[in-house]
Amino acid sequence: MLHLHGGPEEQERPVLQTLYHELLGRGLDVFAPDVRGSSGYGRSFVDADLGTSRFAAIEDVAACAAHVVVAGLADPQRLAVMGRSYGGYLTMASLVWHPELFRTGVAVCGMSDLTTFFAGTEPWIAESAAHKYGHPERDHELLRSLSPMSRVDALRVPVLAVHGEHDTNVPVGESRQFVRAARERGLEAEVLMLRQEGHDFRRADNRRLFRRTAADWIQRHLTSRPA
Repeated sequence: MLHLHGGPEEQERPVLQTLYHELLGRGLDVFAPDVRGSSGYGRSFVDADLGTSRFAAIEDVAACAAHVVVAGLADPQRLAVMGRSYGGYLTMASLVWHPELFRTGVAVCGMSDLTTFFAGTEPWIAESAAHKYGHPERDHELLRSLSPMSRVDALRVPVLAVHGEHDTNVPVGESRQFVRAARERGLEAEVLMLRQEGHDFRRADNRRLFRRTAADWIQRHLTSRPA
């Protein structure tokens, strides 16, 4: 399972990740890269995904999938992708830009359409995000072309979306519209809505539910026979 962090300026660190322990306990391996846009590698790397370079960040995910296969770390027929926040966006983008690579995906609090995201997020987040993705008025066509919803016809695999019901950073409609579109195309798709949660999951019971539901979903789809 490829796990993509948020931000995108966050960075994978060698710290306790209970989600990874849950997955490893099921016999699933985790590869957690720092694709372009991550911090810790200098300013040029942080800025390497701005604007139209976002397409290259999506290609980084495909490169990661190729790496684990070529290195003999993964079965190319049993790859999944997962991420939260920006990583959720990148998960959905990877599923529609590279539909042949993954058996399933889990998108957590991700943006499926950058135009509806800008319309629904907090104003201060929209102001900050314009520098990363494009201005919602001046760069409307760029935002459309970067949006997973613009390519959802290419989706071929089951998808689980997870969201906090009170998330105002990334509105819950971002998960719902992607899942609805997947179902309309005859694919298995579900939304796990976590009650009394926002963009970050704070309640211990919800965190357990999230980990177990995500691990159940990935395990089921990676261990079943390919369609």
